[in-house]
Amino acid sequence: MPLVVDKDKVRLDILMAFEKCMHDTPMSNVSLRDIAKEAGMSHANLLNYFSCKDDLIVSYARYIKDYIGDLCSEWFRTHSRKRYKSNLNYMNAFMSYLASGKVSEIRRNATTQTLVLSQYNTEIAEIVQEQFREWRRIMEDGLVSIYGDEVGHKEAEVMVTLVAGIFLCNYTHALTGKANDNFIGLFANLSNS
Repeated sequence: MPLVVDKDKVRLDILMAFEKCMHDTPMSNVSLRDIAKEAGMSHANLLNYFSCKDDLIVSYARYIKDYIGDLCSEWFRTHSRKRYKSNLNYMNAFMSYLASGKVSEIRRNATTQTLVLSQYNTEIAEIVQEQFREWRRIMEDGLVSIYGDEVGHKEAEVMVTLVAGIFLCNYTHALTGKANDNFIGLFANLSNS
């Protein structure tokens, strides 16, 4: 009887091996052989799933786009505004989640590397632009559900900017954690001065 292989699972395992390799090595220095070794397979077998490193990187960029969009959508879906004292507390809880995550949650560390690669690869650039359009839609839907129709596209773009900044700061370990529970409130302080 032939061996049944879940190709999608193997592809995801390879992408996760790629991500593990990037913990210690810049993306540009990670080879397909390194990734195959981390995935516990031969280089030749890896080539059955990804024809070249660019193919793997583009697939990883797509994975990141979906992963982060799903995280944000899931948070809004599972956190009722009614559980929070105010809209400000609700939005601060969302921003704090983005900055810190859940205790058991795995965060994708190479998000920023894929954003940088969008400057050099048109296919990745299209994925990143799609990713930001999706984030903007998710933010707009979330904001409208909280504040009503008086907020929309512009406010969603501000939230996308904050989200992207949080991911960048997390990747570079630049956040102190001291603002995590009051992101939006601290921005309001700036506009009230």
